[in-house]
Amino acid sequence: MKIALQYAPGPRATELGPLSKAAEDAGFDALGLASPYGFYAGAGRLIDATERIRIATSVLPLFHATPFMHASSSMMLQEMSGGRFILGVGSQTKGQVRTQAGFDPEKPALRARDMVRAIRALLSGERGYDGEYYHVTGVGSLAAGGVGLAPPPIYFSGVNPLNLRITGEVGDGMLAHPIFSHRYYEQKVWPAIEEGMSRAGRSRDGFEMCAMPMIWVVDETTSRAEGLRRGKRNLANYYSTRAYGGYMEFHGWARERDDIRAVWQQAMDSGTPIDGHQMEEILSDEIVEEICLVGTADEVRDLARERYAGVAETLFMYSLHDSYNRDGDEAQKNEQNLYRVVEAFRDFEG
Repeated sequence: MKIALQYAPGPRATELGPLSKAAEDAGFDALGLASPYGFYAGAGRLIDATERIRIATSVLPLFHATPFMHASSSMMLQEMSGGRFILGVGSQTKGQVRTQAGFDPEKPALRARDMVRAIRALLSGERGYDGEYYHVTGVGSLAAGGVGLAPPPIYFSGVNPLNLRITGEVGDGMLAHPIFSHRYYEQKVWPAIEEGMSRAGRSRDGFEMCAMPMIWVVDETTSRAEGLRRGKRNLANYYSTRAYGGYMEFHGWARERDDIRAVWQQAMDSGTPIDGHQMEEILSDEIVEEICLVGTADEVRDLARERYAGVAETLFMYSLHDSYNRDGDEAQKNEQNLYRVVEAFRDFEG
């Protein structure tokens, strides 16, 4: 089992270089960068700061750009990194596409599948692609970027069964969602991915499952209670997403889902910020402990081995952040936790 570091909202851009170098020195295998860090530009920063470690966009929204822009940018980063780049992509929810990209996509999951196929065709040296949603013609060849490098692998992301099946159809791997539990992997994620693989005539050979555990490492500077509180707020923020209703039903958390949506809707109707305290009170410690890794360095290492053995090949450690903290110190708290994660998993043997 390999260990990676995930940069979700939290660390300051100025700290990405030092954190990345620390992770590489500690034997980490990869770094993942969420889209708020400048999309492809942020990945270039991580490449410049490191020498060995793999760099992934984790996760890049597909519909913010064209297939050619994704393909050409990816090949440039593959060249810059000497073959260390992973293109991690996802469709996002309809609401996210509507508010961020400015349009309402028809059948976003199927459109995303076609986009991935178009990107892969261009990266493989084809001069065009004629698909269900995307039609690209007359572009210059991007194959190997002229320096003999293979195209970067494409990893997909999703939560619901259709996106999971598409991952199995077109992905070289998966960048899993931070909310996934062990039972969701076993009963929903892997069966759907394998169904997609079967439809495409593929096998699991070479496919990399990258789990993304939300983590808080406890030492003398912090506490388990703080980790649990952050877990409740982090999860509640994700669980307010309407598209994850089926996931909540699967876990038996329909009441929590409805209560979270009610707090969210009240804030939308009143035009006021979401009350983080209300969100926090809805979720139990047990829910946090099922999804997140909260504990001392020894405890989180043991939990990682126990929870992900046989489920995932690589763990992208995602610092628990407080989405409702408006005090201005949230970035530093996440940086400190990520450094604790680096030390906790230094030279880790899974």
